[in-house]
Amino acid sequence: MKEIIKNEIKEVIKEFISQNENGQDFNFEELNFEINFSKDEKFGELSSNVAMILAGKLKMNPFELAKQITELFGNRNIENIEKVEAVAPGYINFYLAKKYFNEKIGDIIKLDKKWGETNDLNGKKYIFEHSSPNLFKPFHVGHLVNNSIGESLVRIIKKSGVESLTTLSFPSNISPGIAKTVWAIKEKKWENEMNIKKIGEAYAFGSKEYKENEKAKEEINIINKVLYLKEESVELEIYKKGQQLSLDYFKEITERLGSKFDDLIFESESEEVGKEIVKENIPNIFRESEGAIIFPGSEHGLFDNVFINSQGFGTYLTKDIGLLKIKFDKFSFDKSITITDVEQKEHFKLVKKAAEFINKEWSNKSEYIQHGRLNLLGIKISSRLGNVPLAQDLIESVKNIILEKIKEQDFSSDEKEEIAEKVAVGALKYSILKCGAGRNIVFDLEKATAFEGDTGPYLQYALVRTNSILNNAKDLKIENEGELGVRKGEVPNVEKMILKFPVAIGNSLRDNSPHHVANYLYNLASEFSSFYAQTKVLDTANPDFKNNLALVKALQITLRNGLELLGMETLERM
Repeated sequence: MKEIIKNEIKEVIKEFISQNENGQDFNFEELNFEINFSKDEKFGELSSNVAMILAGKLKMNPFELAKQITELFGNRNIENIEKVEAVAPGYINFYLAKKYFNEKIGDIIKLDKKWGETNDLNGKKYIFEHSSPNLFKPFHVGHLVNNSIGESLVRIIKKSGVESLTTLSFPSNISPGIAKTVWAIKEKKWENEMNIKKIGEAYAFGSKEYKENEKAKEEINIINKVLYLKEESVELEIYKKGQQLSLDYFKEITERLGSKFDDLIFESESEEVGKEIVKENIPNIFRESEGAIIFPGSEHGLFDNVFINSQGFGTYLTKDIGLLKIKFDKFSFDKSITITDVEQKEHFKLVKKAAEFINKEWSNKSEYIQHGRLNLLGIKISSRLGNVPLAQDLIESVKNIILEKIKEQDFSSDEKEEIAEKVAVGALKYSILKCGAGRNIVFDLEKATAFEGDTGPYLQYALVRTNSILNNAKDLKIENEGELGVRKGEVPNVEKMILKFPVAIGNSLRDNSPHHVANYLYNLASEFSSFYAQTKVLDTANPDFKNNLALVKALQITLRNGLELLGMETLERM
């Protein structure tokens, strides 16, 4: 509809300019205006700023120009446009006909799971990297944030018509932190009783001893070299067993969160590749300095940093350069997106700048986006990693709250378990996703687990309500077959809002931020709640009965598809 209106506006403007003495030298190709959904449906469904743009060129008052353009629309019979109106300071609002909404609701029902799909990325190939874990460390709340945003963006990209999308994770499987864990496992003689819990405790103990015990520090440094060089030893056997346990745990927790990965590329692999690239580019890009090899970032508005240290080990910067080489050798793509913590922003500026000099394509096709930090309110979690709560502990804490809330409900124990799991994960994900890209997030336990207000459970319950209405219609054997007639009454606001779903998806794609979809779904659910309170949907005496039931079906589809984009599981009842 936007394109139809845009073309009509162009025709009207051509007519207007031909009659205006100030428009003789006007270059029509330079006219760039917008048509957007109105923020308030009381002022029409679509609005254009064309008069505001054109007024300066024609030396006219924008509002007066808008009124004159609107008058010209009166001579044109445009299908599905009921009224055109000029409003101060110079916008032109378009009111869509009831018939248009009628047809669109029918289209949504036919599209079903395909509703919301766009062709914004038609023909494009993407790589998306997220949820990269530190092996030998349990998945903590920072990883939960990264996974929630990353998984949602992956789903939004798929919904936007991408030709192919490869999901990657980049586990850190070699680092001084791993050496600390291996040392602690050996020190505590946990080799034969190793599990993910003990790995977490070992990391915390090894980190503490490294700071406070000089002997332990020396032993850990030796183990670090042994692991880097892959020397056969007791420590290497502990490492191999711990790595497999960590990978199994990573798969378990990410699948619990709804993620699967097409490939894993390990830091140990990328480090070797990165070191070779760095050494090949001395002195043109990198320089030797006090036994180390650095990139002179200060010459490019950044800061100098070490890529290979004096011991010959590649730093994280080198590993990320090596990863770029592996990506470009292994895959064919138009864009690679990596989501990272906001604290790593400067790190990736260095990676991107160094990559620009090594191979410009690496830099041009790589995008690094950041997420904020998660702060917890109203919840205390004893952590095995000092002050960093673990994702699994947080999920279980929220899950216990939900179980308490539904303990009196008439559900079987298995149903309660399923509901609590899906609602807990949904509450956490929604709290993360409703915030804009890069902003810090506050998880307030009491607010986030409420079944009312701007929460995940509220959205899940809105969908359950649509399920209930439609199931009741079946039970009552209410017929809703045949073509929908045009509404007798006014078109409800929720019916107008439902058409904005693809716009929310497009905005989230543009900004790499799922909050547009999250906020849209909350507003849609709130408007549905108002509609439901004022309308007896199953009242067959209502002349708009069929339209209302079709609207509920379209809402069910939109809420379900939207929650899927957020990575939130749906429920039949709750």
